[in-house]
Amino acid sequence: MLETEGITVTFGGLRVVDDVGLSVERGELIGLAGPNGSGKTSFLNALCGIVPAQGRVSVDGTPVRLGRPRSAHRAGIGRVFQAPQVYGELSCIDNVLLSSSDPALRGLTGAWPARPLMFRRERRRWDRAMEALELVGLAELAAEDASLLSYGQQRLLELARALAGDSKLLLLDEPSAGLNDAETTALATLLGEVRAAGNTLVLVDHKIDFLDALCDRLAVLELGRIIAFGRPDEVWRDDRVVSAYLGVPADAAD
Repeated sequence: MLETEGITVTFGGLRVVDDVGLSVERGELIGLAGPNGSGKTSFLNALCGIVPAQGRVSVDGTPVRLGRPRSAHRAGIGRVFQAPQVYGELSCIDNVLLSSSDPALRGLTGAWPARPLMFRRERRRWDRAMEALELVGLAELAAEDASLLSYGQQRLLELARALAGDSKLLLLDEPSAGLNDAETTALATLLGEVRAAGNTLVLVDHKIDFLDALCDRLAVLELGRIIAFGRPDEVWRDDRVVSAYLGVPADAAD
């Protein structure tokens, strides 16, 4: 579903992502872990085109032009950022509708001859937005300003916006950050439902239990490179992973 090869991101001569290749199957939930500064967020930023990068990315066999957010969006890549990116002065439903704007029937074309078609397309947009809000548990707050939502609810609103945008692949950057244990458990259940609905997810997080409960496979990065990739139980036993997190060899940590 997602194929990356040789993804490299450089800032001021420093390689923060260094020749990363990753293959994700359709319907998988892949976790990205690693110490602070290991390149996880920069890798996601490269995939969705918001930082300059080198390498190759494809979604369902279609190449994605690096450094071009529009190309990533057209390929079906959706992004949920580390800090909620919502418009507080807009209602929840309007925030979600932003992900699915439809320019096809604007202007004189949609003003009269194609008016019935325009209304049908708009109805479908609103239906998708409400379905996304329903999935994340915010349907009853659809008309409320996003500024009135709690921090956790704003994170869910951003997820709803990505879902309503017809994304094939969702990139989530620390979605559990700032959430308490009960909220994290609820989020894990929700992401399981999102995946069950046919979505493919790549998830960055620092909560190991959260990753272990959700992920089919886990990639651990250190200094911009993947040092281990496999089932979570295998990855956490890898000597390189133990050393990256604890700074000591695995046998010394026992």
